[in-house]
Amino acid sequence: MFTIVAPYIDFFTRSFSLGLDHYWRKRAVSLSGIKEGDRVLDLCSGTGELAFILADQVGKTGLVTGIDFCDNMITFAKKKKSDEYLNITFLSGDAKNVPFPDNSFDAVTVAFGMRNIPNTLSALQEIQRVLRPGGKFMCLELTQPENPWFLKIYRWYVFKIMPFISRLIMKTAAPFQYLPRSIQEFYQPETFKDIISSNGFSNITVRSITLGVATVYKAEKT
Repeated sequence: MFTIVAPYIDFFTRSFSLGLDHYWRKRAVSLSGIKEGDRVLDLCSGTGELAFILADQVGKTGLVTGIDFCDNMITFAKKKKSDEYLNITFLSGDAKNVPFPDNSFDAVTVAFGMRNIPNTLSALQEIQRVLRPGGKFMCLELTQPENPWFLKIYRWYVFKIMPFISRLIMKTAAPFQYLPRSIQEFYQPETFKDIISSNGFSNITVRSITLGVATVYKAEKT
């Protein structure tokens, strides 16, 4: 499914979010505490949209490594990379089995990918393992709004309109039938906060964005 959607994902993400996806990523990075010179691992990196923002944040003295289990996503990320971004490396890899030693990174990020990992706890354990003590974990994830009237509009949009447009353009609605189900079935923010806490993280903050359509989680390795 991710291989099929890879050529279209940037277009769909920008269009379906009404252009807000870039703002969400920028906002998440600004809340993350990631600074110039940091070594950052971006899991579920997709086509690299967050990785490029991170690369600007860490500067020439920093390093960003983007990993995704879908080879096609990584292929598109590499195509988008210009000579301006010598501080980014893109690799194929599994978020549940990261190919780096313990305490390798100052920060680990995940944008719109945590709910796609079959075993959330395994991924959090790997994130905790590769972070240095005091290192930062930032997760940006799609969530369901809590306001009842807005939730009705939101559900109509994500369950009806998005799959319909996907079928028109890609001749399949499968990726955008999966998307709202995955959001609905993933942990609610307060529950996910507790799960992060129980896996070796502290100083956890949860920030809702755009009426709860997206949520930023920030934590530190204990």
